[in-house]
Amino acid sequence: MDVIIAGAGSIGLLIGSCLSEAGMDVTFYVRREGQAQLIRKEGIQRVNLDGTIDVFEVKATTDIRSLSTAALWIVAVKYAGLRDLLSEMQKAHVHNPVLFVQNGIGHVELIKNTELPHVAFATVEQGAGRMDDRTVSHNGIGMLTIAAAHGASGTFGLIGRAHSDIFPVSYQVDGELILMRKVLINCMINPLTAILEVKNGELLTNDYCMTLFHTLYAELMDAFPEMKSVLPFEAIVDVCRKTARNRSSMLTDRLAGQPMEIETIITAVIRKAHESAKSLPLLTTCEQMLYAIERKGEK
Repeated sequence: MDVIIAGAGSIGLLIGSCLSEAGMDVTFYVRREGQAQLIRKEGIQRVNLDGTIDVFEVKATTDIRSLSTAALWIVAVKYAGLRDLLSEMQKAHVHNPVLFVQNGIGHVELIKNTELPHVAFATVEQGAGRMDDRTVSHNGIGMLTIAAAHGASGTFGLIGRAHSDIFPVSYQVDGELILMRKVLINCMINPLTAILEVKNGELLTNDYCMTLFHTLYAELMDAFPEMKSVLPFEAIVDVCRKTARNRSSMLTDRLAGQPMEIETIITAVIRKAHESAKSLPLLTTCEQMLYAIERKGEK
C-alpha cells in the first residue's frame, strides 16, 4: 500500500526510511520544490546508530492534488503548520485515512473540526535529528504507539508491517491516554533542555538538572495522579537514556531561531491541570521563561 508522509523533518524522514525499508511505496508531501527535487533525485538517507548509512528511494511532491486518493497519510508536520495543512487537505478533498504524529495535545481540537473519516493518533519515542533536507540521524530507539480515534481502525494496521528491532510499533485502544502520556514526557524533557541548553542525557547526569527533573515529575503526578500507573518516573528516565545524544525538539527549535511548540505542549497541559483546580508552579515558570526567550529582542 502507498503511504504519503506530510513533513520531511526528523520524524517524518525517520518514519519514511523505515516504511520504505519494509517495502512500502513512500511519497513525501513537502512545501519546497527544491527539497522535493532533491529527495526524488537522491532519495532519503538515514545515519544509523552504528554509524552506517542507508539510502532509500522514495517519491516527493509539492502538489497535493497529484497524490493518491487511496494511500494512507502520515502527518508529521509541527503544530504551527498543522492548521494550514488541514486547510489544504480540505480544499483538495482528501478523504484518505490519516495518522497524526504531533507533539503535545493542541492538535486534537483542530482535528475534531475536520471531516476526515478515518483518523488515528501516534506518539513517537524515537531519537532522531534532521541533518539536511534528505538526511536523518537515528539517535535512539523508542516505540511508535498508534491508537485509532474514529473510522476504520484496521486501516492503520499496515504500519505494523514495518515493526522491527530498530522501529518497534505497538497499538493501543485509548488515543487520549497515549497522547497524554507523551505530552507529559515532553513536559519533563523539552522545557528543561531548551532553557538549560542541554541534551536529553544531561538531565540524568547533571545533579542540578536531576533535581529539577524530580520536582517536575512530582508536580505533574500530583496534577494528573491517574497517569502515575502508566508513566512511572523510570519510564521517562528510560526515554532520556535512549535519546541521550539527542537535542529535544524544543531545544532544536530554539537553537535554530524557530518558534518552539510551547502552546501545544506546555500551555495546554497547564490549562488541563487548571480544569482540575491543580497548579504546576515549576512548569508554569518554565512556560514563562520560554515565552520570554522567544520574544527576546522583539520591539
